[in-house]
Amino acid sequence: MAVEQQAEQLIDFGKHCQQFASSAQLSDSAIGFIVRCYAQGKRIYTNAHATVPEQREVQERLTQWAGQRGGEQPALSVLLIGLDSISRQQLIRAMPMTKQQLDSSGWFELAGYNKVAGNTVTNLLALTTGYNRTSAISLCDPREELGLERCKFIWKLYKQLGYVTAFGEDETLNNTFNPNLKGFRDASVDYHLHPYLMAAKQWLHVKTEDSQTCLGFRPSAEHVYEYALEFARRYLNDSFFGLFWTNMHSQGGSISRTALRDEYMVEYLSRLRNHGILNRSIVIFLSDHGLRAGPTWQTPLGWLEDRLPFLYIWLPLHLQQSHPEFVKALKVNRKRLTSPYDLYATLKHILRIGSPNHLDELLGDSLDCPNCQSVFLPISSNRTCSDAGISDHWCACRSYNRYKRFLERDYLMAALVVQHVNNRYNSYASKKFTGRCQPLTLANITKAYLGRPHKADRSGISLHRIQVMMAPTHSTYEGTILFNNSSKEMQISDISRMDKVKPNCLGEQFRIVICSCR
Repeated sequence: MAVEQQAEQLIDFGKHCQQFASSAQLSDSAIGFIVRCYAQGKRIYTNAHATVPEQREVQERLTQWAGQRGGEQPALSVLLIGLDSISRQQLIRAMPMTKQQLDSSGWFELAGYNKVAGNTVTNLLALTTGYNRTSAISLCDPREELGLERCKFIWKLYKQLGYVTAFGEDETLNNTFNPNLKGFRDASVDYHLHPYLMAAKQWLHVKTEDSQTCLGFRPSAEHVYEYALEFARRYLNDSFFGLFWTNMHSQGGSISRTALRDEYMVEYLSRLRNHGILNRSIVIFLSDHGLRAGPTWQTPLGWLEDRLPFLYIWLPLHLQQSHPEFVKALKVNRKRLTSPYDLYATLKHILRIGSPNHLDELLGDSLDCPNCQSVFLPISSNRTCSDAGISDHWCACRSYNRYKRFLERDYLMAALVVQHVNNRYNSYASKKFTGRCQPLTLANITKAYLGRPHKADRSGISLHRIQVMMAPTHSTYEGTILFNNSSKEMQISDISRMDKVKPNCLGEQFRIVICSCR
C-alpha cells in the first residue's frame, strides 16, 4: 500500500491492497508496507514495516561523487541518535548499563555540554542550522507555512556534497518541529520516516500508558531506531548523514519509563558495532536538555540538570589513527564547556575531512556563535558561556546563593519579569492573542538568587535569578536579570515557566508558553 506525504500532518494512502499467500513484490518506491494476516476469515495479525528503497537520484549522486574522489574511500558517514529530555545525571540513574557500555567501549563523553535554549526545537535549530531563536524567526520562521523549508539545515549541505540523507522521529503529531509550528512539508532529505509512521499509526493498534506509546508490537521509539539501523546498513559502503530523534520514552520526568530502554539501548549499540556501522561512521549520541517536568525540576539539582544534557561521540578507529589530534582534543574537552553551536561547527568540520574540495568559504561559522568551534579542536579552559553562545539564563557554569530577605531591587526585578511576560504576548504579530490572554500581575516572590562574581563580569553589574508567582493563574516564572547597582538599570537575559504548563491559547511554543486563557 503506497503512502505519500502531502504536508507534515497529511498523508495519502494508495488505493490498492495486494492479496498474497506467501510473498509479494513491493514497488521500487515503497517506503513501507502494512500487512494483515487472516485465518479462516478472521484477522489474526497486523503490522507495519518501514523500508529503505533504492532511489535513482541518490544512486546518481553517489556515482558522481565517487568519480570526483578518484578511487578514494567514501567520505565518513555521520549518524546522530537523540533521546529527548535526558540529562547526564539522568543517564547515569536511569540507563546505567548504557552508560557503562559507552564508557568502556571507546566512546568520548563531553560532560560539559550545555544547552542554549529552553526547549527541544530551539536547541536542535542551534545544532542543525547555527541559528538562535531570533535568527530562525527572521530567516525561516517555523510558524509560517513552508517556513522551515527556508532554514539552511546542515543535512542540506551534506546532501549537496554527495551524502545520502535521512531524518526520523517517533512522535508524529507533537514532534520537534511541529508542536504549534507548521512543521515540514518537505524535510529536504532523501529518506523521511514521518509518512511511514503516520500510516502505521492509522493502521496499527496504538497503546499509550504512562505517556509511553506502543505502536503495534513495539514502542514507537524502536521504530525509529530500527529504521536508523536499516538506513545505515543500506548505505554502509557509501556516505550518509542521518538524524534520528526519539521523545516518547523520556519526556515527562519519569525515570522508570527511561529505564525501560536501558537494556534495549545496550543491545542496539552492540548491533551498530556488529553490523560494521561504527567502522566508518562518526556517531553522535545525545540529548537536548534534562528533565523539564516533575518535582525535581524546581530544585537546585533540577535547575542544573535541565541545562546539562548528555553527549557522547564515537570516532572510527581508522580516523583515530589518522587524526590522533582529534582524540587528544576530545579527551581535553571532556570537562570543558561546549554547546549545540559547537556540534554544528563539528558537523561542518567533518565535511572538511572527507571532501575533495576546499570548503572553508562555503561552510563558514555559526551565524549566532561566530566564536564556537569544532570539538575536534582543543577548547579553552577559560571559556565563558558567552563564548559558547549560551545566555546567562541557561548557563550552568554560574553558581548562585539563595537569599530570603527581599530588597527594593528584588521587587523591581520581579515587576520587570511580570512586565516582560505580558509584553511577550502583546507584541505578537497583529496583537492577535491579546484579547485571549489574561494580563498577569505579581502575586509574590517565591525565590531569589544572587550569582557569585566571575572574572568576566562587568564592573558594577550583578546577576540575579528571581522566581515569581503570578496572579490570577498562580503560575510560576523565573527570570535571569542583569542589575546595574549604580544606575539601577535592569536587563532580562531570558525567562522560563517553572510550573506545569497547561493547555494554552497562544499556540506559540517556539517562543515561550506564557499565555493563560481567559
